[in-house]
Amino acid sequence: GEELKIKIDKYLRGLDSFSSNFIQSDGLFLEEGLIYIKNDMIRLDYINPRRTLKLKKDKGVYINHDLEEEEFFSTKKNIIKTFYDIFLNKDFFYSLTPKINNKEIIFEKNITIDSNNTHIKVFFENDPLVLRKVIAKTENSLISISFYNHTYDEFFEEGYFSFVPIYPN
Repeated sequence: GEELKIKIDKYLRGLDSFSSNFIQSDGLFLEEGLIYIKNDMIRLDYINPRRTLKLKKDKGVYINHDLEEEEFFSTKKNIIKTFYDIFLNKDFFYSLTPKINNKEIIFEKNITIDSNNTHIKVFFENDPLVLRKVIAKTENSLISISFYNHTYDEFFEEGYFSFVPIYPN
């Protein structure tokens, strides 16, 4: 278990300049986009409708490109904080016991956010080690995010993670 946790930690630290395609589902709708990670920031660009989420540890911004509107929010008491922690909180997996099953590694964790219980499952491909899926399930909702086309050592333009939105013409 400890050896595997060290391997996971090393993998996550290697996501310093990372991008991946993703598919997100809530059980009714599918959404596609790209996720980018640089240092302590995460950026999610959704394709349709065109919107962006930019996240830091304690805050985020939601940008609606079609309406040219942005909304700032705290990540402290919502599921987005857990999503951030999976990628950038190096201690997130240390208290968890992994299950190895058919060439995949699964971590599970129950968290409480504003008195709502959420069951988190994180799936890694084992060989090579690659993050593949995150599932967050509450009594009333389900969010599943699958990752593919991983790119490491990505280059990002200055300001790409800035909370000040730039709307394309």
